Amino acid sequence: MKLEKIITLANRHVKIQFLAMERSLRATGCDLPIWVIPFNDDKFELPENSFWWEEQELIEWTKENNIFEMCRKYQCLLTSNYQYVDSDIVFLRNPQEVLKDHSGFISSCTHWNNPDHTFNSESRDYFKSKSTIWQSSIFNAGQFACDQILYTLQDLIDTCRGRFKKTLIDEINLYKDQVALNLLVSLTGVKVNNLTLPPTNMQSTWAGDYTDENFETIYWDREDQKPYILHWAGVPKFIKIPVNKYFLKFLEPHEEKEWKEFIAKEEKQSKNLSIRNFKIKMHRFKKALQTA
Repeated sequence: MKLEKIITLANRHVKIQFLAMERSLRATGCDLPIWVIPFNDDKFELPENSFWWEEQELIEWTKENNIFEMCRKYQCLLTSNYQYVDSDIVFLRNPQEVLKDHSGFISSCTHWNNPDHTFNSESRDYFKSKSTIWQSSIFNAGQFACDQILYTLQDLIDTCRGRFKKTLIDEINLYKDQVALNLLVSLTGVKVNNLTLPPTNMQSTWAGDYTDENFETIYWDREDQKPYILHWAGVPKFIKIPVNKYFLKFLEPHEEKEWKEFIAKEEKQSKNLSIRNFKIKMHRFKKALQTA
């Protein structure tokens, strides 16, 4: 595919992550424009060659149907020749070079190995009706690329209102964007090409797979199989793993200080939540004993 743009989703809350992503992209030599879908109205000033991209009709439709804001990334399905990335990603290699010999819908995650959170019972039944190896076409909704327009706005809305309305509208806030996007892409019949599967066999793009101090030597000895992005999806921000250096190196000193303060608060909240959940479980256990 001939990559023409990078697309992401952001607001002020993820500004530091966005800036690290943008700087890492430029460090690879890629000067493509970055189209930024606003998660909400809490915007911030974007760097050069980045701009806010809003398909107002689609955004209004999602608001009218109380659809989770992450689903604004449906905008990607209305355009072509793009690489979409969530803000918690850094680039290791130029995506233009990596994707130039690939076509169709391109993923680079390892959800085929663990497809949890990519389907519900309704969409799983549909996937299984199409193929016994449906897991190979599953992808993470935070990283994908495509060389073609998959929907017009009206086709997208009609599809959401159709056979799978329960998944795509009625219960979207339960299943979120990942379940919906996997279903919407599959319904188009576009071929999904996962770069971590044969014949490309790229190493994992998930940051959580790199916990060994020597991970570069162990896994990245071949440049052509080195991942071109790193994605921290599902990895708690306060967890210290060696691969975090690829994110931190793109922060200015004041940004790194702000980031460390932010993750310290998040870690404290996580501990408080764990204690609270434990107390709730103990209360229920004691109550059960009293009524036994």
